[in-house]
Amino acid sequence: MHIQELLLHLREYGRINSIPNISDKNAQFLRDMIHIGGVKNLLEIGTANGFSTIHLCMALRENKGTLTSIDYSLPSYHEAVENIKQARMDDIATLIFGNALTELPKLREKSFDMIFIDGQKKRTLDFYALSYPLLKDGGFFIIDDVIKFSEKMSSFYEFLEQEKIAHTILKIDADDGVMLIVKEKINYTKLTK
Repeated sequence: MHIQELLLHLREYGRINSIPNISDKNAQFLRDMIHIGGVKNLLEIGTANGFSTIHLCMALRENKGTLTSIDYSLPSYHEAVENIKQARMDDIATLIFGNALTELPKLREKSFDMIFIDGQKKRTLDFYALSYPLLKDGGFFIIDDVIKFSEKMSSFYEFLEQEKIAHTILKIDADDGVMLIVKEKINYTKLTK
């Protein structure tokens, strides 16, 4: 099956089975951000059936990059493994089964140019805090579903406000959008003077 056919199949399968896959507009936005940012190492939190993972890998292949994706649902993980193989992206995608809260600290030797958070919304602050040290200076977070599920993410919004963290919300779809946060390089010389 050609990759576009596979993506159409996964889109329809996701719709029928209520799998929270990203929209096609969002997929295009993510691929564009990978190209614009020259992303080579990407972390995805929330694999689901691999629909978004395949889109991310398509752009990463052009950049000669790699992807690490974490999901805690065993059925989703197994589906994703098969779908990634079928898409012939298993050479650049490493899928991890487990709770991101326990798996992220195990990745401390890695560093990423981009982190896509699309896991359990009420855990967004935890995912952000645990993955922040893994993001390179100048790298960026993209967090999905930040309008529709803002109530579930209230602790994250409070944290951003309290810490005065610059962020941009982009309305990608008719009913939802993503948040972009760039990890700024801190000038330590200024701080020590």
